[in-house]
Amino acid sequence: MRLALALVLVASCGTKHDNGNTEVDGGTTDVDSGVLTCTSTSCPDGQFCSGNGTCIDNGFCKVDGDCMPGFGCNAAGLCEQSGCGGSHLNLTYIPPNVEIVLDRSCSMKKMLDGTATTKWDAAVAALSHVLDTHATDIRWGATLFPDTTGESCAQDAIPFPVANGNAPGIKALLVSAQAKTDPNYPDGPCVTNIDTGIEQAATDPALGQANRQSFMMLVTDGAQSSCSLGGGATGAVTAIMNAATAGVKTFVVGFGSEVDATQLNKFADAGGEALTGANHYYQADTATALDQAFQAISALTVSCTYKVDPAPTDLSQTWVYESGNQLIPRDTTHANGWDYDDANQHLTLYGPPCDHLKDLTVTMLDVIFGCPTPPIQ
Repeated sequence: MRLALALVLVASCGTKHDNGNTEVDGGTTDVDSGVLTCTSTSCPDGQFCSGNGTCIDNGFCKVDGDCMPGFGCNAAGLCEQSGCGGSHLNLTYIPPNVEIVLDRSCSMKKMLDGTATTKWDAAVAALSHVLDTHATDIRWGATLFPDTTGESCAQDAIPFPVANGNAPGIKALLVSAQAKTDPNYPDGPCVTNIDTGIEQAATDPALGQANRQSFMMLVTDGAQSSCSLGGGATGAVTAIMNAATAGVKTFVVGFGSEVDATQLNKFADAGGEALTGANHYYQADTATALDQAFQAISALTVSCTYKVDPAPTDLSQTWVYESGNQLIPRDTTHANGWDYDDANQHLTLYGPPCDHLKDLTVTMLDVIFGCPTPPIQ
């Protein structure tokens, strides 16, 4: 699912505050009817008695009388600074590309240690979960290696090139592949051609898009073996490194007790998303751990980038707030704040502000354009 993010797009400069309503004898006089309808103590926590006689959330307004002097209530229900001007900014979320590169070698039919569940069934369940969770906030693609076409160490066309709306189709393919009669069930060829699997995935045109982030997620229960068409393990490292150089980083997931840690560490190091510690890759020995690894990786890839339309004409008059009143600074070093890419009209959050969106610490983002000074006090 997409982050629970409410984008409050302010058409002109405004300020949010909790007070400013007119109290009359412990109550409020409705500005339209003059009838006393609520009191300062009758509203629940987090609300106040508006000048229109109703309880509303702190930080919002219904009538001008709810605002401080010099401010009026705009159509968005925010107190707007008089005479500041401004323009409406429409934001469109830019999802990242993630290509799943999945091992379907014969060893995936083996049972997980101490269980009656095959590695293949566990992988399908975990991938189905992450595809459901991030069906719309990630553009998914998928390829399986080895495939079932032509020479056993080679790869044919990518089954699911990265595109919008791919999650249900990829999930359906994987669920169908749990049947032993399905062509994608892991019963042959019995090779592990990580090298050509990565080479094939990296040719997906979508991964070369300059206007969005792109990743690959390699999932294997073993190590490069039986094949050298793409240069074997060394070739796989080169292919992963070449993709990273082109801006496509690779997350590596090792599943089960038969993985080659040394080899997978090299893959992870080449991919640019290596973990610290003995295992530089995501090691999953149980179905639960595999599910957690996929969820963690997907959370890291979820974007903090939005297309802005129309483009702001003066970034010195563009202000970004989280949680209604916490100003996020512009940071051209991309460490802690926001920055704007004029070529693509993309506004991106970096560092803690991005983390806050991903972990849902922050669920509201305000973008205000057209004020020479920060408009929300």
